[in-house]
Amino acid sequence: MTKISVKTKLKAVEEYANGNVTLASVRHKYGIAEHDFQIWVGIYARFGKGPLLNPPKVTGDFRLNLVKWKQENLASISETCIHFGYRSPGSVYQWECLYNKQGPQALLRLRRGRKPKNGQTTRQESRQASSAPKTEPNLTKRKLIVKDTTRCLKKIDSLEKASKKELAQVIHDLKAKYLLKDLIDALPISMSTYQYWQNRFEHPDEDEEELKAV
Repeated sequence: MTKISVKTKLKAVEEYANGNVTLASVRHKYGIAEHDFQIWVGIYARFGKGPLLNPPKVTGDFRLNLVKWKQENLASISETCIHFGYRSPGSVYQWECLYNKQGPQALLRLRRGRKPKNGQTTRQESRQASSAPKTEPNLTKRKLIVKDTTRCLKKIDSLEKASKKELAQVIHDLKAKYLLKDLIDALPISMSTYQYWQNRFEHPDEDEEELKAV
């Protein structure tokens, strides 16, 4: 498979963020893997293009804080990458495996680019893990989430009729009651799309604010 340059990926992300196009159509156009593109879109929505062009410096403390946050929040690899502005899901998977088997000191001692030892995960295994399907919430929890979402939407009688913006707003309102990962899994919206609208809610355009004032 041809390696996609950072410049091309960033172009694709900006095309998706600024245009009325679907995530699938853009990633197919540029030949970018779905999981990777979702992470890039999520990072762009949260931080802008800065971390995509200049990734955060990887230190022992960075690895340890990342893995601890992931486990404390029961976050997926994608959610963790987006939260930290880090675009390498394979590394996140390897660090967590190392942390679980050898403890925090293993991450603090690990040198950048060093190959894992003693039966640690291979690159192929990390790719398989990063492309693994999302874990679905149990059926009861899913029904409760759908019920609460429908109640919040009020006049809309079907989730499929709700816009992504409306779904993102409902998820924002229900995060105090459910885990974010369960909300995303239960509703017809991707993490990257939610992150995009969340960023819009937190940083609305000046024109939109002026219109609201009028």
